[in-house]
Amino acid sequence: MKLHRTLLLLTGICTSSLTADTIILKTGDQYEGKVLSEDASSYLVEINVTKSIRDERRIPKDKVKEIVKTSAAEKNFKALGQLTPTPDGLSIEHYNERIKAAKDFLRLHPREKQSEAVKASLATLEKEAEVITDGGLKLDGKLIPASDIESDAYEIDARLLAADFVALAKQGQHQQSLRKWETLENDYGASEAYAKYLPLAARIMSAYQKYLDTQLKTLDARLEKRQSVLTSLSDNDRSRAERTISLKKAKYEALIEKEEKELRTRWLTLDPYDEDALKYNHRSTETELKALSKVDTSSIKMAGPTYRKAYTAINDGEVEEASKLIRELSSSYRLPEKYTSKLTTQLEEKEAEIAAAEKKAEEEKAAKELEALEAAKKAEEDAKKKPAKP
Repeated sequence: MKLHRTLLLLTGICTSSLTADTIILKTGDQYEGKVLSEDASSYLVEINVTKSIRDERRIPKDKVKEIVKTSAAEKNFKALGQLTPTPDGLSIEHYNERIKAAKDFLRLHPREKQSEAVKASLATLEKEAEVITDGGLKLDGKLIPASDIESDAYEIDARLLAADFVALAKQGQHQQSLRKWETLENDYGASEAYAKYLPLAARIMSAYQKYLDTQLKTLDARLEKRQSVLTSLSDNDRSRAERTISLKKAKYEALIEKEEKELRTRWLTLDPYDEDALKYNHRSTETELKALSKVDTSSIKMAGPTYRKAYTAINDGEVEEASKLIRELSSSYRLPEKYTSKLTTQLEEKEAEIAAAEKKAEEEKAAKELEALEAAKKAEEDAKKKPAKP
């Protein structure tokens, strides 16, 4: 969304004249443009036919119900749209676009009544952009600084995955959303996000199951229709169409083989003409719905608190406690290896840091002891050199 470009385009129109007009006719028709002049019986109006095309028309006054004048500030404020609140996952580039648009507006309209709202939005945008630039993110409408992402990596990643799952579900993309759920279930089964969205997953599977039922019931009709279309073609066209179908089928079968052997997913990509995949996914809905119905969310042991404790223990130098918690995350919670290995690496770095600090302290202590010995020895030697008192 190039907000500042839209704004500058509009201000290019509005700065030559501080107002734009909406001419409302008694018929209900409306024209956007500008009243150039008027006489006793009519208005001469410049109509905006398109963004780049204008046309002059004379409109009788007795046909006009109302003329609404819109200031340049009002028009540009409308062009800005909703700067805040920002959506989750907005990139720093898009933040910069919104900031640029807000600053452009304030430069052009510093004292207009809309300026206060734009100033407030600008302050919010700049604050959020700073967090995003430093490696933070916005999730569920809240800013999360980079330090919190690191200390709560398992739960944050689960929430991000869940957000993708929900977004795809809202778009009606059942198979793709269930792929996300599959990862959430397999890798983040000890997360709050998994427990929270388990009921939604069951509803999506039920809806998907009905869709698959319909697809299976109508499969023969689709195959017959495709064959009928092929039969109606000329020999050359039919040959080309059959080759295309054959190539698509080979490509699809290669994809399915990869999904089954490498991805090992329960949710295959569908071809409306492939019965095996339709039946496979239908069986998956039956199996998964049965499994989900047996899950007691209240008994799920959440890994997030233990992960955060392990992270804190590492940073506090509590090596034994951190080591114990990492083992617990691996054995009791079965966290993916990437999370426990990351903590293990951090623990090893902390141990090395502690060892280096201890070594340095020992060296400094030894140096001070040596310095004290040398000072004592020198004092003793100096005492011997002094002549004895008579």
